[in-house]
Amino acid sequence: MVKPLSFFDINSGPEMSNPAVREQVMETVRAVAEDLGYLIYEAGLLLKGKNSSVVVKIDGSAPISHSDCQAFSTELSRRLDEAGLLPDYSLEVSSPGIRRQLRSVEEFERFSGSPAKVIFREGDGQRVVKGRIGRVAGGIVEFHEGDKAIMIAFDAIKSANLEF
Repeated sequence: MVKPLSFFDINSGPEMSNPAVREQVMETVRAVAEDLGYLIYEAGLLLKGKNSSVVVKIDGSAPISHSDCQAFSTELSRRLDEAGLLPDYSLEVSSPGIRRQLRSVEEFERFSGSPAKVIFREGDGQRVVKGRIGRVAGGIVEFHEGDKAIMIAFDAIKSANLEF
């Protein structure tokens, strides 16, 4: 199953004034991810001068390798060229990286046991915790900071990143 696509635009050009083009690019990215068995962590369509850039971060159940990025890039490029959606574009495909941002309860569950840095709201301020992700249940994420267990409501988390 493909996660919801996070898609952003920066500096719209003439080809981006047509929402149908943007939607077709998004659909092409989604289709390639589904066909090749990847998840879309993030995708974007950018304009640099006259050239468009398609930027995609892929994810999967196993760590993403250079070969995964190359396979995705090759297939997406083929389909974009075939559709003629963007006359001149560059394509960048990568993984979220080892210091990836954690953005959902499912990602906290997936990376349970991994080291992370979390910034969350506490009272009138905020607090930073560096430790290991523990259990995740009922919207509560458990973190182990040394020998202390800290329970944090997912909704109180402002940002979180893996810390390998």
